[in-house]
Amino acid sequence: MSEALMSIKADEFRKHYSVDGNGIKVAVIDTGVDVSHPDLQKTPNGSIKVIDYIDLTDEGYVDTKATVIPEKNLVNIEEQKYNVKGIRSMSGSFHIGVFKEQQLDKNSPICQDVNRNGKNDDVFGILVTDSLLPKIYDTVYVDTNQNFDFTDETPLRVYSASHRWANFGRDNPATDYVEESSFVITNVDRNGSFVKLGFDGNGHGTHVTGIIGANGNLVGTAPGAQIMAIKAIGSSGDGNWEDIFKAIEYAVKQGADVINVSIGNLALSKEGHKTQLELLEKLSLESNAIIVIAAGNSGPGLATAYDVDGSDNIITVGAYMSPRLWDINYNVKITDETLWYYTGVGHSSSRPTVVAPSSVISTVNRWDSGGYFLMDGTSMAAPFVSGSCALLLEQAKKEGLDVSTANFKKSIEAGARKIEGYLEIEQGNGLINVVKSWDILKHGTSELFSLPQIAINLTDSSEDIDGVTFRDQLKAHLKLLLTNMSPGSQVIRLESDQKWLSIDENKNEIVLPQGKPQSMMLSYRFPQQPGLYTAQTTGYNIESGKAVMNFLTTAAVPYDLSKTCNISINGELLPSHWKRYFFKTVPGMSEIDLTLTVLGKNNSMGRALIYVYDPEGHKVYEDVAGADYISTKKSSCFKTAKPKPGIWEVVVVSDYNLSDFGADTTYYRLSAEAFGIFTDIKELSFAVKKGESYISREIMLKNGAKVFDGRLEGVGLAEKNEGISSTKVKVKDGEFTKGPIIKVPKNTMDLNINLIPQNNQKGDMDLYLYKKNTAGLYEEVALSAKIDVLQENIHLTNPEPGEYIVYIDGFSIPEGTADIEVKTQILTDKMNVYIQDIYGKLNPNHQWNAGLFVNIPTTGSEFIGYIAVENANGNEISHIPLRFVVGKKMLEIEIISNKYILVKEKDTGNPINTNIMVNGIEYLVIDGKASIPVDTVIETIEIYDERYAPLVFRNNY
Repeated sequence: MSEALMSIKADEFRKHYSVDGNGIKVAVIDTGVDVSHPDLQKTPNGSIKVIDYIDLTDEGYVDTKATVIPEKNLVNIEEQKYNVKGIRSMSGSFHIGVFKEQQLDKNSPICQDVNRNGKNDDVFGILVTDSLLPKIYDTVYVDTNQNFDFTDETPLRVYSASHRWANFGRDNPATDYVEESSFVITNVDRNGSFVKLGFDGNGHGTHVTGIIGANGNLVGTAPGAQIMAIKAIGSSGDGNWEDIFKAIEYAVKQGADVINVSIGNLALSKEGHKTQLELLEKLSLESNAIIVIAAGNSGPGLATAYDVDGSDNIITVGAYMSPRLWDINYNVKITDETLWYYTGVGHSSSRPTVVAPSSVISTVNRWDSGGYFLMDGTSMAAPFVSGSCALLLEQAKKEGLDVSTANFKKSIEAGARKIEGYLEIEQGNGLINVVKSWDILKHGTSELFSLPQIAINLTDSSEDIDGVTFRDQLKAHLKLLLTNMSPGSQVIRLESDQKWLSIDENKNEIVLPQGKPQSMMLSYRFPQQPGLYTAQTTGYNIESGKAVMNFLTTAAVPYDLSKTCNISINGELLPSHWKRYFFKTVPGMSEIDLTLTVLGKNNSMGRALIYVYDPEGHKVYEDVAGADYISTKKSSCFKTAKPKPGIWEVVVVSDYNLSDFGADTTYYRLSAEAFGIFTDIKELSFAVKKGESYISREIMLKNGAKVFDGRLEGVGLAEKNEGISSTKVKVKDGEFTKGPIIKVPKNTMDLNINLIPQNNQKGDMDLYLYKKNTAGLYEEVALSAKIDVLQENIHLTNPEPGEYIVYIDGFSIPEGTADIEVKTQILTDKMNVYIQDIYGKLNPNHQWNAGLFVNIPTTGSEFIGYIAVENANGNEISHIPLRFVVGKKMLEIEIISNKYILVKEKDTGNPINTNIMVNGIEYLVIDGKASIPVDTVIETIEIYDERYAPLVFRNNY
């Protein structure tokens, strides 16, 4: 703990200013707290440490609706008589119930054994009394020692009012371990119908609380701070964001100064995260509290940090480690400051605010490891920042500084120190420094604390941003709108810190009248070498010379597996450092293999981890290769069939423990291979003249990294909007609801099923598809289970004919029911497509022109088909989509000296505004002209504009 506090200068600040967080309330939203821990009893001035405790889970819920009148000082609970002699009920009637160990999750650290006797089936009687006023129930007795006698138990009231706790079981001092665990009463229904017991069956919340404010054998960051324990996560570590946001709302209403949320790994879909972010922003706007959130342990992939999108009072925290922390906690030798490789990584418009120490021994439940344990993660980093905020807030109050949450956050950001070797999207502003942040908070200039002088927006959005990430698609131009938010007009000079980013063709000064948006253009000429690149664009006020805006561009330049389908890369990394690689895949690829091999050098071998993320950013693979304590494994290989088209991310990490194996560097080779038959453009789209009934085209196809022995077959066409049907279904919360029966005929090429919620409802549903087998039973064939959303979809290519049925699981519907439209579409093969087949085997990397012959139906405006790729056994291993657009205006292009591309309507000659893709990079076409770098060797040009027929041009084809 002392080393961690030293690294962020919290110890120095405490000593110099004689502060400890006194008078500051910190809400800990977590798994609960062990209030019996000796280090969590009092603050240095003798005040109660944990001042409030509520439970938003049902883990400690006890149904006490049953009532009983004692007979001969006995009450009967589940056929067992309990002694109640001398216990008063003003109404003469007790409420009763039982708490069962088995209502806890069996996977929790406490293992369903709250009294620590080695069993998980114990039952504890509960007695609820109205001790002061008749029928107003306020006191709870729990038979903690299971002797069927309530008279030897401590009468408990709601903890926030009484600050009393009790223990399940009785500890035997003669043993080395603790045979009891603490609990409190968090809620008593005034009518006596239920009570809630609060406890930490996990230890995570107690650990976090100790980092913030332990005061005993262990001294936390702010030992004088008082804690509000808000249990929103169960003992197993499972929970939901709905409860977490209820917890934040409660903390705000109860006057918390700082709210710590060390929960970064609850899964969310992109749609679900957007909904939660909107709610979090709403809560933050209603709050004067500083909200500190762990960035999460889902790294090191891009966009894996919890995204708070620039909220003024929300601080996200990544995971830092000093050489000394590595040595103390893990006995490994690392010479440089590092980040933990699992720390959540941001993107250009949202990245961690700061990083903080992420590995420390802190308080845990008394029954666990003697009450102290080493844990690591961004969950441990966040409370160091929360405790630091408590110190700063106390000193601000002492000095009478009226500090807004926005200014407070800015002082945290400005006071942080960058860690060498890591990007801004990985570390944000760097390592928190309490001393420097206080100096800025107290003496900061008005310019620092003023509202942003320049608001930045994309042209199609009103949302303020401070950066952009190009991962799915590289763009050569980005148009921004700049709005001057300061009084009066100003002239700014724009500068880029990288040669590959320029501003408006070197027109880098712009006049900004007050409040009126002005456009500017960023132009990109990305480096040829694949990798991850960042560039900062800074705007300086011409008159003052001070920076008034910053805009960060992050670009992932991929290795293109459609151009080179066998790639090998050598690299080397120091401990706890990493390198990112990006690989582009296209439709038609039947498989990709990504292999990491750790290489021996100087009689030693390093150790590396490999992480693979699909084009949607989901982690699909994680493994380790190299030296090991048990058995060395030199390589690890990820393989996936029919890979999603797009940009895949691979992160190679050098493990922290190289010194254990006599190594100081990890040397490795990363190889990527693509297999199958594919093309090298975004999609095979074709323009068809109105009335044209037949077309023939030549298309370029390529074989992947191994010999191909198989055939090609044309499939289609189907009209884009054919075969659509809809069924309205009402789905109930927590129930399975039957959807439509679907009859799939022969020659079906595509089956699509979509759940479309009505009335903007929120919740979480899962979609199941079953097929009737020959025995008349239904078997599951597909599932869509996104997280925290009602929208789900299933897409099957070439499904077997037969009867299918849809079922919908109403996993979580807060409103109780949801009205859902089940939209199904069946596309059938009209056998209009013929592809020139393959004769003989194809060598690796073989490229050829294949004839495509298509009969165009007489009705319809857009048709879909595909080229099926089959192996030697006749099994389809992939397919290449085809699209045919009928009757739309044609475009034509003209290349002018490899510097400009002119784009105009073919029939009128009118220039147009659109987007054009040159060699896979998107360029803007303005007034019919796209500017491209003069030395560009044009290979392909693609235009996909819904107003026009698609255009695909291959140079020298």
